[in-house]
Order: sequence, then C-alpha cells, then structure tokens
Amino acid sequence: MMKLFGLARDLWHAGGTGGLNWHVHAYASSSKWLGTSSEIERFLQQVRPNAKDLVLVGASAGWMMPPSWLARFERIDAYDIDPLAAHLFRWRHGKVLRTHGVTLHMHRQDALASLPKLLQRHPDACLWFDNLLGQHRYRVRDEVQAEQEITALKHQLKDRSWGSVHDLYSGPTQHMAWADRITPLTRAGVDAGQLDSLQAQALLQDVGAKDVWSDHLTTGVFPPGTATTLIPWPFKDHHCHWLQAGWV
Repeated sequence: MMKLFGLARDLWHAGGTGGLNWHVHAYASSSKWLGTSSEIERFLQQVRPNAKDLVLVGASAGWMMPPSWLARFERIDAYDIDPLAAHLFRWRHGKVLRTHGVTLHMHRQDALASLPKLLQRHPDACLWFDNLLGQHRYRVRDEVQAEQEITALKHQLKDRSWGSVHDLYSGPTQHMAWADRITPLTRAGVDAGQLDSLQAQALLQDVGAKDVWSDHLTTGVFPPGTATTLIPWPFKDHHCHWLQAGWV
C-alpha cells in the first residue's frame, strides 16, 4: 500500500516540482505562455554553445524549451525526477530531434544531488538548467541550505559552459491578463551581480504586484558580471513569476 501511495504521489507532483498536476496546468496554459516562451527562445538564439552535447537538467516536458535550440546539438542527455518527463518530452520534441539527427537520452535521476558524478559522466557537454533552480527551496525546505547549495553551483561549474532559466520572484498581481506586455517588460543585459532591493521593487511594480511575494533565493546563481535577461511569466491569472535567464 505504501509503495502504491508513493507511486501515486510521484505521478501527481514529483517532489513538488512536476508531475501530472504541473503538466495539466502547463498544457492548458501554453497559449498564455507564448510570450514568455518567445523571450526564452530569443535569449537562447544569442547563446553559442561551445559543445556538441547538452546536459538538460530539469527537462520536464520542455514546455517552454525552443526546439530550434535543442536541434543545434548532436546529443542531449535530459535529467528529471518526474516519472512522466521522459514520455512527454519525447512527445513534444522527439520528432524535431529525430529530423535533425539529434540523439536523445532520457534519465530519471536527481541531477542536482549527483551533479559531481554527472559532470564526470559528461565531461565535454554544456549544461542548461531548465526552470529548476527556483524550485530548490521548496524541495529542500530549508532556506539557508537551499541558498547555499544554489550559490555553490557556479563554483561546481567553474570552467564549464552552462546556463539557466529560473524563478527569481513570484506572487499575486493586480493584472489578470498581461501576456501581451511581456516583450516591453523584458529586461536584457542585467548584471547578475547587480540585482538589489531597488531593482526587485521595480520588477514588482512593472507587473502590478500586490500582497506578499516569494523570493526563490536564486540571485546568487550566476557569477557577478554575467549578463542576464529578466522575463515575466504569467503563470496563472493574477499570479506572476519573474524569470532570470543567463549563460556562463
């Protein structure tokens, strides 16, 4: 009975970062997220990876991942703890990758917990953390530990080519539907080391934030001096996330 309960729990929310609950919401919201997806694609079009292999951490179904960027690689190893990720990622991106001759390997594994071994396993690959790091605080449930582990990533990844898109802040907003404002609101070239409380307040004002917002403890992900792009994400009605995308 306990095994059955654990399986059902994994299928439903996959440790709080995925599962059927997430995929149903993402599928139903895909049209509302087009602006955000386009901005992520615009950012990645400017990235010129210096490797033919990609390690995709937190692949999920790749709901906002541009297939045109994935098709640049010869091999992709995608990691996620979600039991549904492999099936849905192949459903969404498999055809494009096969057309371009990209070899895809899906792994059900906690890539953050085993990152040193993963780096050894893929010594020549670049890495992309796909909307994963902002959820780390909710998996760890210890803010100090979560922030320390997130901040340590840039040291673990020293001398590697890598990037991430992740949540910075999230919370309720006065606007119900403002997806058409995403491009004007997007902020490119923001120095990762210069995000301070005044800039955070400006971001919240841009989207009409109200009440209490969550800090996802990710302001220290990138080394200082890394140029990043900040992108609003209309996660659901009256609820917005600010995403940060960067490449080292």
